[in-house]
Amino acid sequence: MKTNNKWPGIDEIRSSVNDKDRIKRILPGLFHFSLPLLVWMTSLAGIILAPWWAKIILGFVNGHALGAMILIGHDALHGTLFPKRWMNRLAGRISMAPTFHPLTSWVHSHNGLHHGFTNIKGKDAGFPPLNLQEYRELSFLGKISCRISRSWYGCGWLYITEMWFKWEFFPNASRAPKNPKAFLRDRLQLFGLFVAWISLLIWSAFALGENPFFMVACGFILPQFVSNYFIGFITLQQHTHPKVAWYSELDSPSPAFFQAQLHGAPHLVFPYFLRVVMRNVMEHTVHHADPAVPLYCLPEAQKSLEHSFGNDIIQEYWTPIGFFRSTCICKLYDYSTHQWIGYDGKPLTESLYERYLLETKVDELQSVAN
Repeated sequence: MKTNNKWPGIDEIRSSVNDKDRIKRILPGLFHFSLPLLVWMTSLAGIILAPWWAKIILGFVNGHALGAMILIGHDALHGTLFPKRWMNRLAGRISMAPTFHPLTSWVHSHNGLHHGFTNIKGKDAGFPPLNLQEYRELSFLGKISCRISRSWYGCGWLYITEMWFKWEFFPNASRAPKNPKAFLRDRLQLFGLFVAWISLLIWSAFALGENPFFMVACGFILPQFVSNYFIGFITLQQHTHPKVAWYSELDSPSPAFFQAQLHGAPHLVFPYFLRVVMRNVMEHTVHHADPAVPLYCLPEAQKSLEHSFGNDIIQEYWTPIGFFRSTCICKLYDYSTHQWIGYDGKPLTESLYERYLLETKVDELQSVAN
């Protein structure tokens, strides 16, 4: 829906969401915060005490709990899980700690850059695709890493290398948060948690007469692997799709709010059970349109948004085949023609220029002519 040949503005978009869907409530917040935290702690205790075969199963359970805690921390650090700011900050810090996400760098990279410059290469931290020249300039190992990270099986590698390592825990000076003392304090606290966690597992193994390496593998390495894949799987599909455009400094003017936030965040409709497991996080279009909506209100808010702008939102039912197809297409990106391309440079999609940019360009040319 476009008015007067222009993209709808922020106020028009957000007015489509009911005010009741922005209400932050304590009880739903406590439920969503407490459940994965409780599962993480109890499954970790189970890993320590259970027989070897159960340790492996509980390692997967523990890893999913860690991934769910990231989703809860994400909501809390947007200030939407609870009605009080201090509750959100505390819940965010606790939820993010077991996966070693410093609060300062997450708020900087996610709240500030990802939401402020969605799908704009060079500014958005959320997995911007390389162009052909950048790929060709990679080392042999770099190309292998790139190919793995853009595959259905490499989501965990993508997240840990392109997000956690580069933006969260070891960012360079240009990516680091603006408060270095707070960032250092956050990382030192998380390092202390890491030492305590590993020490507990090793001590428990010796106390119980078990293999300490196997204990650490099941109680730390496996859960971290599972949580990274879980979050990588989610994050990749939130803004990577054969119909989703990415932007760069080549685009002038920059994409409008409507283009970046509604066109750039497809709505993949997962089966109900997976939507529950993923805490409604794939109702992602409305989250970018209005980050003030809590996760427990996202389904209704998404329906309201699609009632007003459904024709302009990419919506499709998720299937494993569709996911595999998307990872086969969304490899590299030609920012000059707005096409997804393969590693050989051949276009894999039609140009996204007309759908997402032409109207803005026409408006710009008309204003210049007048």
